[in-house]
Amino acid sequence: MTGVNEGALIAEVYPGTLAAEIGLQPGDRILRLNGQKIQDLIQFQWEWAGETIDVEICSAEGTCRTMQIEKEYDQGLGAMFEAPVFDEIRPCANRCLFCFVDQMPPGFRPTLYIKDDDYRLSFLQGSFVTLTNLSARDKQRIIEERLSPLYVSVHATDPTMRSILLGRKGEDHLLETLQALDAQGIEFHTQIVLCPGYNDGEILEKTYQDLVALQGTRTLAVVPVGLTQFREGLTQLSMVTKDQALAMIRWVEQKQAESLERRGERFVWLSDEFYILADASLPPAQTYEGYPQLENGVGLLRCLLEETEMFELPAKLNHPVRLVAGAGLSALKGLESLWQRLRAVEGLDLQVIGLPNRFFGDRINVSGLLTGRCLLEGLSGLEKATRVLLPEVMIRDRGDAFLDGMKVSEVEEALEIRLVFLPADGMAMMQKIFNEELKTA
Repeated sequence: MTGVNEGALIAEVYPGTLAAEIGLQPGDRILRLNGQKIQDLIQFQWEWAGETIDVEICSAEGTCRTMQIEKEYDQGLGAMFEAPVFDEIRPCANRCLFCFVDQMPPGFRPTLYIKDDDYRLSFLQGSFVTLTNLSARDKQRIIEERLSPLYVSVHATDPTMRSILLGRKGEDHLLETLQALDAQGIEFHTQIVLCPGYNDGEILEKTYQDLVALQGTRTLAVVPVGLTQFREGLTQLSMVTKDQALAMIRWVEQKQAESLERRGERFVWLSDEFYILADASLPPAQTYEGYPQLENGVGLLRCLLEETEMFELPAKLNHPVRLVAGAGLSALKGLESLWQRLRAVEGLDLQVIGLPNRFFGDRINVSGLLTGRCLLEGLSGLEKATRVLLPEVMIRDRGDAFLDGMKVSEVEEALEIRLVFLPADGMAMMQKIFNEELKTA
């Protein structure tokens, strides 16, 4: 059956759209546009841009047909694809010393063990890539199709140290690649996973200076290395200590001052974990300059606090209500001002529970890596029917299961409680609590 495993797999067709009009169904595949095989969403958008489109479609049963479509120039198809890359995702060829996938125990769903390093996902979704697997053709495509900005995991610009960190033989000259892309007007957001003893100190300073000198480097984020308890046989690495976190805060403040004078922007930021580790206050919202690396945990807590403060809390509830808020230990400390605001609402009895990560180990404190088994232990002993507020990021991939595969319903039944998952947007989070959960209170 020609085309059954090729092309753009359609996951959903929206009513009243062009896709519905031409009879597309979930499970169909678009094999070619204008005679061209479609490998990814980028290519699809290029070929779809005209007003007359030749489309080759193959049904789930393998029946193929070709049709010509007349459409408005800016008229979309009206369908959602299963994935933004239609051929195979480019795998990662590195063996990074700090790779989180290598620190995963066996037995999880297969998608969690995929090491992708695909520049197309970097452009389309903001995924960080190392650019070590770029071919000359890939570079040409990036430049010709203006695939910018890209999100690049730098870690170090020193060729020897970068090779060590990425587990590669020989020297890795990323800076030359960035300079070549920069010369063609390609921009990039960059990140450093800080590994004490490796890419800190003089290596970190050199990386900053090299990146800030490139016009195309829009931002630089520094995040601390994350280490789970599953590191048997892997290179011994050290966590960032409180003193090191404090030193990094001072270093970034100095570099931000230099960058403001040099570029008119702060350019470099630390992820929230550094401030939690240092037991330091989060920077003010304006210092994040629009949160360009929010998905990397840079300013995430400050942004959430700012958004929640836009919601006008009621002075009191009609009836007393007891809620429990559960979160990773990092969020627990960073959101203290939010807990205080909520506790000021008369009639609202709020208990906040910090949830240690018993699965990955106590060195992993972010909410997104908590598992169902962490909840079984951390929330045990609560009264029956207690409503527990949790961040939606814990179930974002599947919607009904945690990272370890436990179903939401299994945790609820085992503990006889109700789990309420809150969106990452602060205003939406408060609206869900007060307009949905407490509307009858």
